[in-house]
Amino acid sequence: MPATPEQIQATCDAYVAAYRANDRDALVALFAENCEWTDPVGTPTHYGRDGVAAFWDGAHAMADSIVLEPKDLTICANEAAMTFEIHASIGGNKMIMDAIDVFVFDDDARIKTGKAYWDMTKAR
Repeated sequence: MPATPEQIQATCDAYVAAYRANDRDALVALFAENCEWTDPVGTPTHYGRDGVAAFWDGAHAMADSIVLEPKDLTICANEAAMTFEIHASIGGNKMIMDAIDVFVFDDDARIKTGKAYWDMTKAR
């Protein structure tokens, strides 16, 4: 049975909460074992939970903190698109970027595929 909109909403909420809590394990647990994560689109895709964990480690090695501020979430069938701001602190400097994540979920409401769209040249 496919994931319900409520289950998908809960996964997206947990995704944001994992970033707020700086909780790598909580974020990785939201992904299916055989997931694919591309962040941002145009860079190499990360495969499996180990790939998502490696992505997290790389992103957090560059930033002192990363917090997501959601703006909107649209759920259609087993997919969702979330618009949000990325608030990052790097060496005492703060930056904000607009972003969109597009997710496809498995029947357990885990992220099967995810693609992030953001443009560093538009950071403010």
